[in-house]
Amino acid sequence: MLRNYILIAWRSLLKNKLFSFINIFGLALSMSVCMIVLVRLMDALEYDTFHDHSTSVYRIVTKLTNPQGDSWTLASSPLPLKQTLLADNVKAGITRFYPAIGAVAKDQSREFSVKGVFIERSFFDVFGFTCRYGNAAKALESPYRLLLSQALAEKFYGKLDPTGRTLTLGELGEFEIAGVINTPPAKSHINYDVYVSMATVDILENNGLLPKKLNSWDSFEQGYTYIRLENQAARRSLEDKLDRISAEVTKNSQETGHHDNNNGSCRFELQSLDNITPGRSDIYNDIGRGPSRGSLMAEAGIVFIILLAACFNYTNLSVARALTRGKEVGIRKLSGAQRWQIFIQYAIEAIIIALLALGLANVILGLILEFKPFNDGYEMVPAVVVGARLMLVFVCFAIIAGLLAGAIPAWILSSFRPARILRGVGTEKLVGALSFRKVLTVLQFSLSLIILIFLTTFYNQFDFLAKADPGFHRKDIALIPAGEHPGTTATAFERLHGIKRTGFTSGRFGNGESVKASLLNSDEAGVVAEQYTCDREWIDMMHLNIIAGTGFADGSSDAMINEKATLAFGFKSIEEAVGSTIYVKDSTRITIKGVVKDFYTQGYGNAIKPVILREGRSALAYIAIETVPGYADARATLELEWKKQNPGHSFEPYWLDAEMNRENDQTAQISLLAFLGFMTVTIATLGLLGLVVYTVETRRKEISIRKIVGASVHQVITLLSRGFAKLLIISGLIALPVGYILSNLFLRNFANHIHIGIQELTICFSFLLSIGLVTILSQTWKASLENPSQNLKSE
Repeated sequence: MLRNYILIAWRSLLKNKLFSFINIFGLALSMSVCMIVLVRLMDALEYDTFHDHSTSVYRIVTKLTNPQGDSWTLASSPLPLKQTLLADNVKAGITRFYPAIGAVAKDQSREFSVKGVFIERSFFDVFGFTCRYGNAAKALESPYRLLLSQALAEKFYGKLDPTGRTLTLGELGEFEIAGVINTPPAKSHINYDVYVSMATVDILENNGLLPKKLNSWDSFEQGYTYIRLENQAARRSLEDKLDRISAEVTKNSQETGHHDNNNGSCRFELQSLDNITPGRSDIYNDIGRGPSRGSLMAEAGIVFIILLAACFNYTNLSVARALTRGKEVGIRKLSGAQRWQIFIQYAIEAIIIALLALGLANVILGLILEFKPFNDGYEMVPAVVVGARLMLVFVCFAIIAGLLAGAIPAWILSSFRPARILRGVGTEKLVGALSFRKVLTVLQFSLSLIILIFLTTFYNQFDFLAKADPGFHRKDIALIPAGEHPGTTATAFERLHGIKRTGFTSGRFGNGESVKASLLNSDEAGVVAEQYTCDREWIDMMHLNIIAGTGFADGSSDAMINEKATLAFGFKSIEEAVGSTIYVKDSTRITIKGVVKDFYTQGYGNAIKPVILREGRSALAYIAIETVPGYADARATLELEWKKQNPGHSFEPYWLDAEMNRENDQTAQISLLAFLGFMTVTIATLGLLGLVVYTVETRRKEISIRKIVGASVHQVITLLSRGFAKLLIISGLIALPVGYILSNLFLRNFANHIHIGIQELTICFSFLLSIGLVTILSQTWKASLENPSQNLKSE
């Protein structure tokens, strides 16, 4: 019997190819978005599943409450907590780590920016990380030893075993490579480039290279503590001990007043490892990379609404076609078919369409996974392999979607009474009034128009920002890491053909150090400013306009500030600022030698910030090179000279213009919005198509009679189309003001922005109106040309 159901359903799909394609395409679009969310959900559930004891590992988090009663939860905990627990006879595996490393890792030939963490030997007792090379336990017993992640080890040394070699971590010093940690078989919320022995921390603190946090209870935001428990009894015992420790820490904090939480309270709580990712969205200082549970639920809710809209369109089209399949149902019932058998027949047809839509959606998903059009710094669609498990989830999802879409049409078709249907299918009213369906069509087109308006605004705004002048020069400028001999290398570059000049800088604008500066050497609030260290050549290279003073001279300890900084410091004029003294980081005294015209360090869309430009070659990390315009061989020429001056070091320049364009590039976001816009317009159009087809089917007898009594083709088209055109106009009246308001709210996030006018709104509405009218006229025109005798001969 099942075979016959499938065969009949397949023949019906082939007989009605257009309707089948429309249904499959509409469902495939919505299902592709749902599949993206399913991929993200399954990817989030894969975090930290590879640990041997993942169900019994907990993270100790800190809940802080201020005197006003406001509270917040930190994923971190004080570094001394572990030792206190051990002293309290906690019999469990405990480890802590301290992610305080952000430096440039260098060996004899390469250098890379890395993020690192200090760990202990017990790290490998609690977690399931393994070593590819070296002995993890021995590696962490002595100071100045580290483990590399597999990815970083391959960057430096390829497939070779680097054990025993040395690596320099910025100012922290030289470390011996004691091994390499394997890339875990699944994702982990713990993800660093270097893992350094915790035994090093005490030495670094004593040398002033790290703040003294190792034994400080005032380090709530510094460390992370994890514990592996054997059973629930051990958990309850631990919670009691954490409560006692929390009470003592709160008491000591209130007595000494050392912590900002003075007169507040702290409490240590347990968070299971499998609740970290996906985790809470209200937890601060988290090191996890995955999405939160709240964001996944929001995404699931949105795609469920999209899927419902697509299923409703399937229902609309199926109900419209039901009027032409009524005789089929009547004959089958007269032949002895039960209602449940007819229901199953049409439900199976819907499931087959959903499975075919799944195939097309899988193609769309495959293209998204391969080309990553929505990924830009943020992994919107995780890189996954669509294996058997994921495909099983997709198939189950498609079956549920098919049942969701086909239940109503199957129920309606199976309810037909044979005698009435065989007498005249054209007179059958299936769903009563159309008001609900019309309202839904209006809402679908309104949503589509709002997305179109927002997409247009989004694209125009970022196109405007990309073309705007930030107030400094950036074309034909390359930044190269200073290397071992920056002065000699820069001099050699200046002699090259096509090089205009060279300079030095601590970094490009936008990546400055955030510092506090004030007019007095005190603890006053002061001004938060962006600080850049550079030489006079960099100022000239950037074409910064000095509007007061002379600017600093090379070799001095002077500084320049921008106009915004003069206002922030309270100077009455830019002239008054010249020659004044300010203190940076509370104690460093510098003299203002000049004021430069304001420029946008954070991009034209953000407000101008106070800027301090200090002279000092000792802190300069990059050689800045300006080439003649259009010099095509600049990279090759610079690389050749670089290797002469710095043999063994990799040449890794970046061009200022290209790098800033890349960071401001919104292609991924525009692609995602365009895809969603295309999908919503398509679904809305299919919904309108179903409504038009249904109306035409139910009014065929009326149309035929009107044509017999003399109605023209134009009159028939007008009669059938007028109501639907009104729906489109109503959609516009709703969506245009909403889209305008939302677009302006979006534009308020930018210091400089475009203005949305009548022209942009008219273009968006005209585009959507044209699509709607084509959909309407394609069916009403066809109905107006039909032969009346063919529709009335059965009467």
